Amino acid sequence: MKGFRLATLLCGLISPTFAGDIADIIKSGDIWEKTYKELSGREFSDVSYDRIDADTIRISRDSGIRLAELDFGETVITWKPDNGTTQSVVIMVYNKGDDFPIDRDAYMKILKETIGALNEMMMTKGKARQAAKKDTGVSLKTWIWENENTFLRLDASYSGSKKHFASEFIRLKIGQDKDSVVGGGADDSVKRNDLKSKVQRDEESGDVWLSLPMIDQGDKGYCVPATVARVFAYYGMTGVDQHALAQLCDSSGEGGTMIADMQVALESISRKFHIRLQLLEGKDITSVFMDYIADYNKAAKRLRKTQATPMDWIEVCRDKQVLLAARGNKRYVKKWFAPIKKSIDAGVPILWSVELGIFPEEDGDQPDGGHMRLIVGYNEENGTIFYSDSWGEGHEKKTMKMNFAAAMTRYRYILRPSR
Repeated sequence: MKGFRLATLLCGLISPTFAGDIADIIKSGDIWEKTYKELSGREFSDVSYDRIDADTIRISRDSGIRLAELDFGETVITWKPDNGTTQSVVIMVYNKGDDFPIDRDAYMKILKETIGALNEMMMTKGKARQAAKKDTGVSLKTWIWENENTFLRLDASYSGSKKHFASEFIRLKIGQDKDSVVGGGADDSVKRNDLKSKVQRDEESGDVWLSLPMIDQGDKGYCVPATVARVFAYYGMTGVDQHALAQLCDSSGEGGTMIADMQVALESISRKFHIRLQLLEGKDITSVFMDYIADYNKAAKRLRKTQATPMDWIEVCRDKQVLLAARGNKRYVKKWFAPIKKSIDAGVPILWSVELGIFPEEDGDQPDGGHMRLIVGYNEENGTIFYSDSWGEGHEKKTMKMNFAAAMTRYRYILRPSR
């Protein structure tokens, strides 16, 4: 499938206009009067989609949607909560997570043909702009098209020389005006003292939780960038999306992100975005890693089970009995829970790095491997936490026992406003 996708990309524009072409209703502004259901019934053919949030869906590249004879990947549509009419459309023309890295010539060919197609569609030449890095996190080359009905913004992100070129993404944002497609940056970040107002409580059940915007990583190995992007969006910085964060931490579509790489990337931009990064388990990743192995081996020795080394810990440190003895006991869980309560009560979610495939999950068994998700709440009375995965609808707020959650934890981070 990916080989076919690359071949299609390199061919540039396709010849016939598909029956599901939305170019005319975007250019005329008619799209802003249509609900998503009206669009799917009248303009699209064989639509398949995943709901991201209450007012957002992600549509696959095979849905039949066309725009100005362009070939592109996923489309994200957001509608207005008050009346359900379309608010914005984001089209990923290319991104390394869904497609895979391509060379400079191939990337520039796609970009050139995309600009040409939009020039023809809007009957005017796009105006080149330089996006503010403090609002996007990465350097972008941007083109703008607008008429009385529609505002289009094309962002191209790449880095390096021709010999060491790195393709990142080409993204088209479409809205009724500039405000509907330009996200918030560092200056739009919520103030730290205002976060407590975001805490939700159910006095009867004892539930305490935060509601974060959902960002669906799709099939990409973007759990870290998507999770961090959700925190940024929660703070009001919607201009820094998962694709920009994937570039900052050099995520791959298949292999995901090493947490150490993400920490370096976050540290490099934290001051710019008025964000502080805190590792909850210790002073640095190395010490946390060694403490994890030491705790596991102490319990394994007591239970006469196999002990781990820094070379084989991923394969060895998966015994449920040992993990519960090491980090699922009451004393450890109490210590583990204390910063969660403090953080959630302050309105700050927690980035939660875990090992999947060991303990039961609310939505069924998960494949083995490392993963990044969010801790978004807790119930101290019944000993549970609420967590969220960046997998779309149904993954906003899930429940797990604290002893299981503590035992499967690798690292926890807090990103909170510094002002």
